[in-house]
Amino acid sequence: MPNRGCMECQCPKLDRTPSYAEFLESYLIPNNPVIIGPSLVSSWPALKHWVTDEGSINSDYLKTAYGHYEVTVADCSTRNFSDQQREQMLFRDVVSLWQEDKGETLYVKDWHLARVIAADTTRAQPDRPFYTTPDIFRDDWMNAYYSACTEDDFRFVYVGASGTFTPLHRDVYTSYSWSTNVCGWKRWWLFPADQTPLLFRKGGEEHMETAYDVRDVDLALYPLFEQARPIVIEQGPGETIFVPSGWYHQVENLTACISINHNWCNSVNLPSLYDFMCAKVTEVEHALEDVKELLSQGDANSSRDLSSSWRKEWIAIVQDLVEKDAGWNWLTFWKMIRHALSLAMDWPCPVDGCLWARTPSELMPSLDYMATRIRNCYEDFAIRPQLEGSLIPGMDEVLADIGGLLNYGASTV
Repeated sequence: MPNRGCMECQCPKLDRTPSYAEFLESYLIPNNPVIIGPSLVSSWPALKHWVTDEGSINSDYLKTAYGHYEVTVADCSTRNFSDQQREQMLFRDVVSLWQEDKGETLYVKDWHLARVIAADTTRAQPDRPFYTTPDIFRDDWMNAYYSACTEDDFRFVYVGASGTFTPLHRDVYTSYSWSTNVCGWKRWWLFPADQTPLLFRKGGEEHMETAYDVRDVDLALYPLFEQARPIVIEQGPGETIFVPSGWYHQVENLTACISINHNWCNSVNLPSLYDFMCAKVTEVEHALEDVKELLSQGDANSSRDLSSSWRKEWIAIVQDLVEKDAGWNWLTFWKMIRHALSLAMDWPCPVDGCLWARTPSELMPSLDYMATRIRNCYEDFAIRPQLEGSLIPGMDEVLADIGGLLNYGASTV
């Protein structure tokens, strides 16, 4: 892909670590990307143990320490719809291929290594964490909730050979992401949110079908892509990139590379996540229109009785498909918000301090800011014509808790 029109200057590089207040005002709220120098993560044990003195991947250490774990491996030479062909392998087998100068298209992705280690009862003694989340990224509702209430999280390790890549995509739920290169170099193509319409296949806007590889785009299929002007960044060892909410991006490993990545969200980008959920529900409803027609047939009161059994079944079908497609549904979304609001107001809620410690109030926006952002989504959800608040089992309790927390917070101001 030619470099004409690229906007390298629109992503600053900071040698120093910004304060939380500076990061919030200059990057988080305006949704701007930034690269932060190695000082942000200089204390990480991974920088010492995972990298050789020459600056390359310490394959022997990684193989010994983590080789017995199963990992998801993408073959970057084999496309599978909008992603790459994936399989499960033992990490030591992948490393052995690299050491034999084989497997050059293999890329270990989405490895929940921190969680895997924490759950490994066979380890002789607890390991010192190989990294810690930088303070500016601690206000993370997704990982706080998932670490405490589920068996999943959004904390990943990526390991790949030179030339491996991740196709053009937008992060899950339009979340933020941050990514630190423990070792190696990456190239990023970042597309600001206002360029999103330029990335769609002709006629494919409704289903969000975007180009696969920005380095090789068929302009007959993606005619507007020629107008796109990405921000192109090269990220070096020890550097951390902040990727704004809702920005499509593609990443290529310029050398063999290890990175630690988080997807995350909080009150600042909550409206974007809420809009994403509304759009996803609408997309699924349109796709299942014939199912709705079949369910509603024969119900003479369907036009007047909004709580009729077919509507509950319809909502359940839609929410099940939304969860399968998007990764969560409305109930998970609002449970996460309840958890975040409870933590911020110091109300009882599950916390797994080993996986995710509480975030200090000085590392998040004010409670008033947070409550206002939540209340706006809460009030809009209450008037949605689908009436999901009353038709999804368990939702009424979650919403009642959130409403109580919001009202309590307002009464204490």
